[in-house]
Amino acid sequence: ARSGPTNLALVTFLIPVSAICLGIVFLGETLMPRHIHGLILIVLGLSAIDGRLFQRRRRNGVRR
Repeated sequence: ARSGPTNLALVTFLIPVSAICLGIVFLGETLMPRHIHGLILIVLGLSAIDGRLFQRRRRNGVRR
């Protein structure tokens, strides 16, 4: 109920992640360091855009 269009659009970032995972599992592709770096960037971007991580820190008393 609290999700807006921005949070809904975050799902599109998961397409490359699932494509890499499916390629590795079903097509026998090799996981390369650049893939891991890309996945890390996607996760960081998702957490920054979503904002729940930062809200959790504020609730626990950690201010930045």
